[in-house]
Amino acid sequence: MKESEFKQLALEAQKHPLNSTARRVALSKLIEGLYRSRKLCSPYKGRFSQIYQHIYEEAVQDLFLYICKNIDKYDPERAEFITWANMLLSKRFFKEAVSKVVGKTNEIKVEASFLENLEDLAPQYNEEDCTSDFLKIRGYIEKDPKGVFRQTCIKSYPNVNFQEIAIKKWLGLSWKDISEEFSVPIPTLSNFYQRSLDKFRHEFKELCDRYVL
Repeated sequence: MKESEFKQLALEAQKHPLNSTARRVALSKLIEGLYRSRKLCSPYKGRFSQIYQHIYEEAVQDLFLYICKNIDKYDPERAEFITWANMLLSKRFFKEAVSKVVGKTNEIKVEASFLENLEDLAPQYNEEDCTSDFLKIRGYIEKDPKGVFRQTCIKSYPNVNFQEIAIKKWLGLSWKDISEEFSVPIPTLSNFYQRSLDKFRHEFKELCDRYVL
């Protein structure tokens, strides 16, 4: 299913009243298409060993339930449908599923993602604001108008830059995956990434404060 079809079904569902047959039909097609599309991300893949699939399935089911109950929160002007769904999956429902599966008393700390490192930019974040700011920052890093993100490289590995690492992190790749791809030790990657976030933190905050997506 194409992105345009996801958006069309989401908007179709929004047109109809709650509990109406037409709304349920549109949502059923949307969820089935999303499930079969294989376009959902796999956050923190490579972590949690043998229980990853259990956590992931729990998170996906919670995501689907949320979409059915809250489809009216989707705003096509702010994000593509797949982007919105993957944002919810990685930012909210996967982490909630960890607590459910592992147990709150022995909860495993999820490795900090790009988004988690941005949370202190605005403690008042609600779900929609978080999605909006993430998309602003993501687009800014991808476009890199000043060229600074591509030019910020690991000293001993000049071919590995902050832009590449950030993109891979928000796609849900683990440090292990990135380390193997670039042949760079995990501590080196992680430390460089955190230092770079600190370096650009004020710039990201100004971007979020200044513009409305």
